[in-house]
Amino acid sequence: MIIRGERLNWQSELTARLEFEDGHLDMIENKIVHSLGERPGSSIGEIARELRVNRSTASKYLHVLRAKRRVNFRQVGPVKLWSLEVSK
Repeated sequence: MIIRGERLNWQSELTARLEFEDGHLDMIENKIVHSLGERPGSSIGEIARELRVNRSTASKYLHVLRAKRRVNFRQVGPVKLWSLEVSK
C-alpha cells in the first residue's frame, strides 16, 4: 500500500507539472473570466458546475484571479457572489 501511495503522489506531481506547462491552468482562469462576463454575480458552486470542476478548484482559481485584480466578490450572507473587477 505504501508503494501505491508513493506512485500516486509521483503521478499527481507529474500531472500538475504537465498541466502547468501546456497552459491548462491559464485555460481554467480564462474560462472563469468568460463565465463571469456572461453571468456576473455567480457563486462558487455555480461557477464550478459550469466549468465542471470541483468547488475547491473553482475557489482556488477565483482567489488567484482576485489577487491578480481580475475578479472581486461581494458577501451576501454566507455566499460570495463573484464578478469581474471594474477597471478604474
